[in-house]
Amino acid sequence: MVFELIEEHGSIARGRKVLIDVGPSPGAVGLVSATVLLESRKGEKVLRVFSPHFPQVSLIDSEGVSSLPVVELHQLSDGLNAIVLTRNFIVESTEAGESVARSVIERIGLDDVELLMVVTSGRLTGTGDVYAASNDPAVLRRAIESGAKVLSSVEALPVDRLTSSLMRRAMTKGIKTLLLLADTEGILPDFRSAKRLLQVMSSLLQIQIDTSKLDEEIARQQAFLKQMEEAFTETGETERREGGPTYIG
Repeated sequence: MVFELIEEHGSIARGRKVLIDVGPSPGAVGLVSATVLLESRKGEKVLRVFSPHFPQVSLIDSEGVSSLPVVELHQLSDGLNAIVLTRNFIVESTEAGESVARSVIERIGLDDVELLMVVTSGRLTGTGDVYAASNDPAVLRRAIESGAKVLSSVEALPVDRLTSSLMRRAMTKGIKTLLLLADTEGILPDFRSAKRLLQVMSSLLQIQIDTSKLDEEIARQQAFLKQMEEAFTETGETERREGGPTYIG
């Protein structure tokens, strides 16, 4: 039998709670949304899970800092009893998904979860809207009232094996489950889609989420894209004046 390595950093609050599962997804929408949510609501890291099932390769970020693949649980207590489950990689194997889901559930207590909220993103319509699906009509109605649109059909959900295992266990137990899928063009990172997603979550969970940092990033990204567009336009005009581009080879 394979066991996970559990690092406990704090305590999980008792009582009924919301479990928010955020995995890697196109445009890094989930990662950005989780980061802003945790900063805004003073999330506290309470658990880290390492597993032999995970890829045994260190991940390296943009600053050259390496880290092992890990699943983390963060406790929100600032006006909402919620656990935010994040990870820095995609859980690809069924064994890893089932094993880690079991470890997570053992510590938070599935019977105490009143809502499993799955946050992800994908390339759907190009509109940038947030789409929702749920096994509970009342929850879906609340999501629609909060600004989401009904996710009528999709060939494959953009979720990994850990999310799939959590959803199956929750729905089998009759726990309300909500999927929020943000439409993204895949720009990395897609701050605009992350902001729309957080706006829906804020209304749905009835909590304030500070997205001012996202506004700054959106403005910075727009300025960069404008500069790139102007540079390409200028290059094209120069090539036309000089008789077209020169190719090597």
